Amino acid sequence: MDSIDELDMYEAEKRLALYNEYRDAIRVFAYYVETELRAYLCNGVDVEPVPAPGGTYFKVTLTDTWIYEAERPQRFVPEVIVYEVGPVHVQRLRGEEE
Repeated sequence: MDSIDELDMYEAEKRLALYNEYRDAIRVFAYYVETELRAYLCNGVDVEPVPAPGGTYFKVTLTDTWIYEAERPQRFVPEVIVYEVGPVHVQRLRGEEE
């Protein structure tokens, strides 16, 4: 096997491990949040539109967060603040009564 095949295999294994972790983690979070660059699972989300001279951007504050990113050594973090100029998609995964 050459180094390109080994690299492809390594990346495929990392993606599969990340997906398996995501599939397990999604059960304990209330929201799925997606921005242009990244996806998150969290238990609290606040999206605040911020008017600016160049146009509106969004300040997105996530609490109790899992970050969908393979190369990140620590995916679970207590708080994330994202500033986004593009769309922010928020999906409720489970209701308050669950």
